[in-house]
Amino acid sequence: MGVSHYREHTLNVIIAGGGRVGRETATLMTAYGHRVTIIEQDPRITRVHSGRREDVTFVQGDATEAETLTSVNIREADVFLALTDDETTNVAICQQAANFAPDARCVARSHRPPAATGNPDGVEAFVFPERAGARVAVGRVFGAPVQPITDLSTRFELVEIEAKPGAPAVGRSLEELDLPTKATVITDLGTEDLADGDMVIEAGRQYMIATRPDAVDDLKELFWE
Repeated sequence: MGVSHYREHTLNVIIAGGGRVGRETATLMTAYGHRVTIIEQDPRITRVHSGRREDVTFVQGDATEAETLTSVNIREADVFLALTDDETTNVAICQQAANFAPDARCVARSHRPPAATGNPDGVEAFVFPERAGARVAVGRVFGAPVQPITDLSTRFELVEIEAKPGAPAVGRSLEELDLPTKATVITDLGTEDLADGDMVIEAGRQYMIATRPDAVDDLKELFWE
């Protein structure tokens, strides 16, 4: 699924897991204009929150079961997020969903980094760490050039950004780069080397940056465009 922008198309989004992360992800998705259904196994959570939300459809059921998935029109899904608090269950849900909607992008919540050997069948991306918030999940869905890693208790946030070939930042040291004043490169995520003025930005590598939200567009121009 070639989704390049959060608002580019109206998508059918199905979320398995009606906990905090699932509900907050639904809030962001509906804010972007997408149609959202949440599958939640706990009838109490389903009952309480379905009465509070008119913009999200809540369905009580087990998302690992084919009957539940077909009841929410899984074949029409563009995006499927397995955001329960159990990684094994999330992988199983994605694999079951892939049987019905092989073209849908599926993101699973995890409590550990993805294995170096790649993701399991049916899972295109993981949300990690387990406590990552809703914006991390949404970023993984859309393959955004700037991926939020976590929200800080300040006005800054940590983001992960990949340097694309031909981008203005590539081949230049941090000392030479005209970085936004509200952004600081912390580390190369591949080598885990802490950044200093001599670090040279390389195409294809991912960097952790502390930034104010209003500096993200400037970072994209340097690392992506």
